Amino acid sequence: MEFAVADDEVWLSVFDTLPQWEDASGDSYVRELKIPVSETGELHLSWDPVERSVGLRYRQGPDVVVDVFREQATVLTIHQPGPVIAVEYRAQDCIGRMRVQLQPTFALEDVFLRT
Repeated sequence: MEFAVADDEVWLSVFDTLPQWEDASGDSYVRELKIPVSETGELHLSWDPVERSVGLRYRQGPDVVVDVFREQATVLTIHQPGPVIAVEYRAQDCIGRMRVQLQPTFALEDVFLRT
């Protein structure tokens, strides 16, 4: 199954920052994007196109408020208006989707269903 990820230009046009190559994992193909949400809030989004995984960590100051990791991702994109980061994933006998809203406040919706 394929993993469709929004182009770098889309991330740049919406969040005014380009995805970088992530150093922490040691894998040269893992991408990451750090998005300021407020004066003290930051969303750290990372994805592995080879393993089809997405990680999302939201910090408010030094505190981690949300830390989510999803495997078997099929889509990572941005929906407008919002913007809303959308992740879809599918594995044997289940499907799921996650929607992350950053403005006016942070909100996360995560749905996981057996098929």
